[in-house]
Amino acid sequence: MKQWALLKPGWQKVILYLVVLCVTVFLAAVLQWFVMRQFSSQLTEIQNEQLQHEVQELSASITERYGVWQAELKELSSSLGRDMLNEGKRQFPEEFKRDTGSFYVLDEQYRVLAGRNNRQMKSAVQQIKWLQNGCAVSPSVTEDHKPAQFIVCRIQGAQTGGFMVRTVDADMLSEIIKSKPVNQHEVLFYNNQFKVVASRNTSDINRTDITNITRKMLEGNTGVIEDNGERYGIGFSRIGEEALYISVEDVSQEIAQRISSFRKQLWTVMALVLIMLWVMFVQFRRRIVKDTLVNNQIRDRRRDEDLRQQQDTYYLPLMQTVEQRLQELQEQTARLTGGDDLKLLGFYHDLANCFEASSSQGKGASHKELEYFRELNENFIQGRLRQESSLGELLTGVRTLRDILEEMMHDNSGIRFTDMNEVLSESLKWANRSLNMKNIQVILRQEPVPSIAAQAQMLYKTIQGLLENAVQAMNKGEDQVENKERSRTGIRSKRQSQVLKVSSRLEEGEILIIIEDTGGGIDDKKRWSYFQPDYSQSSQEHTFSLYHMDEYLKTIGGRLKLRNTDQGLQAIVSLRR
Repeated sequence: MKQWALLKPGWQKVILYLVVLCVTVFLAAVLQWFVMRQFSSQLTEIQNEQLQHEVQELSASITERYGVWQAELKELSSSLGRDMLNEGKRQFPEEFKRDTGSFYVLDEQYRVLAGRNNRQMKSAVQQIKWLQNGCAVSPSVTEDHKPAQFIVCRIQGAQTGGFMVRTVDADMLSEIIKSKPVNQHEVLFYNNQFKVVASRNTSDINRTDITNITRKMLEGNTGVIEDNGERYGIGFSRIGEEALYISVEDVSQEIAQRISSFRKQLWTVMALVLIMLWVMFVQFRRRIVKDTLVNNQIRDRRRDEDLRQQQDTYYLPLMQTVEQRLQELQEQTARLTGGDDLKLLGFYHDLANCFEASSSQGKGASHKELEYFRELNENFIQGRLRQESSLGELLTGVRTLRDILEEMMHDNSGIRFTDMNEVLSESLKWANRSLNMKNIQVILRQEPVPSIAAQAQMLYKTIQGLLENAVQAMNKGEDQVENKERSRTGIRSKRQSQVLKVSSRLEEGEILIIIEDTGGGIDDKKRWSYFQPDYSQSSQEHTFSLYHMDEYLKTIGGRLKLRNTDQGLQAIVSLRR
């Protein structure tokens, strides 16, 4: 605070604005981070819900589509498949083709009776030998460098046993993905061999992807996972004993664009808000400064009124009394000059002339007596002239003193703005010149304090009186210690250094002047007596007694406190700012 008070007002203003600006920007950044985090979390939740919903829809579509294909194959096997198995012809009628994919009719030895010869199809059908009645789905195989799967239904009612098979190729599965109107997601179907079996892009078909995503997906995990900053929705659709795994990735930049757009809008709004807050802060500070100035003016006005009241209460009666006494002194001085006393001038000279005239006639005094009267007359005249000159000078001095007192009386009774730190420094210099400061260590601590309206001479006498009391107490204490040591040892001991602490401190609404010594303190039983007008602990020629100090401080709204410490006395002078 001391260093801050020493700065110029312009620098204080700049530093205050910079601090407020930095704090405001920091709070705005924290608020922006918090809002963006909440907004990103909400968008992430929405994205997760969209991905999960997409996976669920695709899983339902796969199950539904496989159900339709299986029902259709079962219907065909009970009619057309049975006829072809009974006839044993290796042909494929045109009306037999219902949808994409290929159809086959096999006998019990897995020989193809209808459809082209396909080894992958035979091996796939052999894997489901457990099939008794109904239909089943075989594991995925690679047919013509493309993944394929077979739906197998046992033909019922034929003369010999057999199977009707339908191929589910990548195109059929890709149609499930393409039927979805949403294009912002990249959808891939995988088999249990990490191969892509369906995609919007033909180039992705039969690609092997062994990644963290596919590993977790083939382990049976579902939900939304994140890998390398990308979010994937994963799931599967179980088809009999087999499963088709689903991966949905949001490849669009809509989330990032929305976050970036929202961030720009947020910064724009916050910039406008910050500008408004800054304008309000500047206006508020101006208002505070204006209110402070007005309050200072009101305080100064009240202080002037208090000074006038103090002048009317304390100083004017004193000045009127002094004026009355000066007027009486002037009148008495005027009566001592001129008047009937001037008739004595020349009396002895006239008397000597009469004696001389009588002597010439032989009747008067002798010549020696005449000279004596003339000398006596001359001495009287010179003495009277000197008296008149002294009285004139005295009268001039009285008139000058009267003019000075009148000027002081009309100028707030000599009240001036006095710097208390200067009073302390000058009083310590006076103490070093006038008092016995030997073996006394002085510690002076001063804070910047404002000037106060008071009579500087009275303040000097008050502070000097406290310093004189402290020095006398410490010197007296040292003499007592020396006498005790001398009576015990007979040898004069070395005098110990005493400490005098003088400090000024600024408190709320008042200025504190603290003078602390190590002189042993005062007797608490006599504390009341120290402030009586007829009691003085020590003789003070140039300073006030404690009674007059307290009385004077009360006239300017101050007070004096005495407090004993461990080693001495602490005098606290509190002055109103």
